[in-house]
Amino acid sequence: MNTIRALAKGLSAACDHAAGWLLAVLVVLNGVSVYMRYVQTDSISWSEEAIRYIAIWITFLGSVAASWADEHLDMNLFGEVENATFQAWHKALLHLLNVAFCVVLTWQGWLYTSYNGAQTAPTTGLPMFWIYSSIAFGGAALTFVHLVKAADSLLSRPRA
Repeated sequence: MNTIRALAKGLSAACDHAAGWLLAVLVVLNGVSVYMRYVQTDSISWSEEAIRYIAIWITFLGSVAASWADEHLDMNLFGEVENATFQAWHKALLHLLNVAFCVVLTWQGWLYTSYNGAQTAPTTGLPMFWIYSSIAFGGAALTFVHLVKAADSLLSRPRA
């Protein structure tokens, strides 16, 4: 289990770093785009589309990192219950509900990628496979992270 936990932690860290670098690229590209549009009066034709696709990847990569770090918004209705066994089962149930959602997300994301991945983006010419695959990748990574967290909750082991 320690190896699997280390893999989940490494995946989360990789997603966190990738999302951070993509955010930096997005900010720079947006700044250059605004400068070109309003100062040079000549826009970069592909910048808006690229920014949109980068933001999609940031969303799915960032959700993996946020889930591992317990930074997602939640409504804990049973937070004041002091029974440790109840809390462990409650957390595990919440993670397993997330797993169910993420499995559907992965499945639908893969179908969407399969059916539409051969298209190309209008201005960048990028194969849409790379954009649509963010859904399947994010869903699969989130499934893995939530399974590890559910196991940790049931085994009452703190994550390192």
